[in-house]
Amino acid sequence: MTQKEFEKKWIALIRNGLIKKFPDEFIELSNTEMINMPEATLLIGSEFFGSFEIVDTSGKVHFKTDSYYKAKYLVYANRNKPETILQPLNEGKLVSAVKEYERLLDSFLKEMSKDFKKEFPESLQFAKVSNHIFNTLQLQRL
Repeated sequence: MTQKEFEKKWIALIRNGLIKKFPDEFIELSNTEMINMPEATLLIGSEFFGSFEIVDTSGKVHFKTDSYYKAKYLVYANRNKPETILQPLNEGKLVSAVKEYERLLDSFLKEMSKDFKKEFPESLQFAKVSNHIFNTLQLQRL
């Protein structure tokens, strides 16, 4: 197996069943508010005095929040660039959803790492390969 084949295998595994839709599969649909989203890739920008900016790739600020978990939530929920998302009104439920999603992403990385070490025991390229897999799937782990 080549590293390219390894990447294709893991992209298919994640895309075809391992990934869950965030935030829909991580929150209760009641007690939420509808947030309009930009049709752009979002990143967490600068922090100013405890406030976080969520910006697009050109640097335009789309949201500001005082919670790092809310910032993560918005970035994770924007993976497929939806027009709107549901955001829990309860901060604890929002934090819980983000942590559960991050555990899922971490489990992908852990299993990929085991598989990579088995297939390529001498290679030091796991970071590069896993980054390529995540980038292809538009996944971010913040």
